[in-house]
Amino acid sequence: MRMIYAIAMTAAVLISASAQAENTTTVTSTSCKRGYGGVETCTTTKSSGDSEPARPSQISKAQARKDQEEADARDRKWEEFCKPARSVDKFGITRLHYAHSGCEFGITEESSSFAEMR
Repeated sequence: MRMIYAIAMTAAVLISASAQAENTTTVTSTSCKRGYGGVETCTTTKSSGDSEPARPSQISKAQARKDQEEADARDRKWEEFCKPARSVDKFGITRLHYAHSGCEFGITEESSSFAEMR
């Protein structure tokens, strides 16, 4: 009986020692969003690894400014091509009308058909 007890204790010590030897990081995050009708949807993400989790890379202020300028240029180009106009219908709802069909789906002068859209 003492032999079984000694083996069990040795196994417990070895298992705990091996568990402590590994440097495992576990990250759990939960994100919840409230949708239509007050229904809340939550997503839980869990990641484990031997090293630190990857962090998003920081972009420089110059790169952020360049990206914003490019986005603004795309928006201006779309507005010039689609010429969005607002009107209010008989129910008081604002409706948008465009100079070209497909503009409500993001079609621009370069991608004038749905097949060319990415």
